[in-house]
Amino acid sequence: MNRSLLSLRMSIPLLLLTFVLTGCGLFGGATREREQQNQSVTQGVSLGQVVMAEGIGDKNAPVKVTNEFSASQDYIYVVAEATSIQKGTTLFARWSRANQPFEDSSEITADQDYQNTYVEFHLENLKQQMEKGDYSVQLFVNGNPVKKVDFKVD
Repeated sequence: MNRSLLSLRMSIPLLLLTFVLTGCGLFGGATREREQQNQSVTQGVSLGQVVMAEGIGDKNAPVKVTNEFSASQDYIYVVAEATSIQKGTTLFARWSRANQPFEDSSEITADQDYQNTYVEFHLENLKQQMEKGDYSVQLFVNGNPVKKVDFKVD
């Protein structure tokens, strides 16, 4: 009787370890599956660096890259370097202040395949002074979040 109790006591930790390892394997599989799904929905685009800028230049290239803007800034730009964008791919930007979304840009749809270009979205300051604080902008591809950039308005 004593031996079976001792054997049972030794078996319980092994069973718990087996359940934990099995659970980790299951959750790891869910993570991999989610990553594969995200890759499939963002397959139409290959984005590089995403930056904030005071302006845009030739082919929407960022001008005066910065993460700090004046409250009187007329426009604030987010610019994504795009290695490729397939025809039919949709993109938009969601602007947030203090982690609260307040504006989505108009969604754009690629009317053709694009190579080595820039995609820009901008926030227009319709007031004399923009609210000061911490902001962010999240880019979406085919309705799925892909890149996020933080910036400050002083």
